[in-house]
Amino acid sequence: MHRTGHEEVHPGRPWLWTILAGAVVMGLATWWIRPQSLSCSTAEPTTTVVTLPAEPAASAVTPQQIQAEEPQPAPERGEARFYAFSQGAACSLPDLPLDGYYVSVPTDEYDGSTPCGSYVDIDGPIGSVRAQVVDRCPGCEPNQYDLSRSAFEAIAHSIDGVAPVKISRVRDPDPAPEIFYRVQQSSSTSWIGILFSGTGNPIAQVALRPDSGGDYRPLRRGYDNYWTVSGLGRGPFTAQVTDIYGHAAFVPAVSIEPGQLRRTGIHLYEIPAESPVEPPPPAAPVVVTTVVAAPAPCMP
Repeated sequence: MHRTGHEEVHPGRPWLWTILAGAVVMGLATWWIRPQSLSCSTAEPTTTVVTLPAEPAASAVTPQQIQAEEPQPAPERGEARFYAFSQGAACSLPDLPLDGYYVSVPTDEYDGSTPCGSYVDIDGPIGSVRAQVVDRCPGCEPNQYDLSRSAFEAIAHSIDGVAPVKISRVRDPDPAPEIFYRVQQSSSTSWIGILFSGTGNPIAQVALRPDSGGDYRPLRRGYDNYWTVSGLGRGPFTAQVTDIYGHAAFVPAVSIEPGQLRRTGIHLYEIPAESPVEPPPPAAPVVVTTVVAAPAPCMP
């Protein structure tokens, strides 16, 4: 069969082009709606350090410094015995109990009554005791001491009779005793004898000054521990009492009243008070706060 020129020519397979066009459209749509990665910024955490104010520092102004305690004399070796103590002791100290702790020293240490009323620490085979010097021992050799029975039994067995000891002179015994005095029985306006004790330490000097005026007059120490002076009048007086370490006390209103024991309420020295230990100032407290910021919104 022969085709004529008027016959219409149809392209082949039109459905293929339709499929291709649809695929292109679907690809474009898929690309357009594809998932996109989000850009998110994360804020760095911040740390804030807050230091609270510390306690105020201690003032640089310090209270008056208290003098350090004086060193005690070194102990010495000696020998102790006991004897029957009586009120007629050489130091003339009044109202001593018969069962007290007393020591009688050799004549060379007695030194005209210098140590009367002072104290010694005695270490023996079985114990220790603090005894007051109240008497002179005429029969004692150097470094030999007679102790009252109570004192001896505190450091050794009385059956032994004699004991080796270490003896130490006490400087500034604690607590500081109270000074007292007694005017000698035979005293008058022309002559005064006066005994001072309760000083704790050996006395070096006593002086009197009339309250009516004038200078201090030194008194002379007697073997019986009384201090004497002539020609001062009827008083009253102010007494200056000084020990061998240089402590001095002033006793007012001393009057001539023979035989009367007068307590003064005065101490020859003061015991240094213990300084309180100040704790170190507290360290400044530190508070650390960490703040984490919220995440920023994500951007495509």
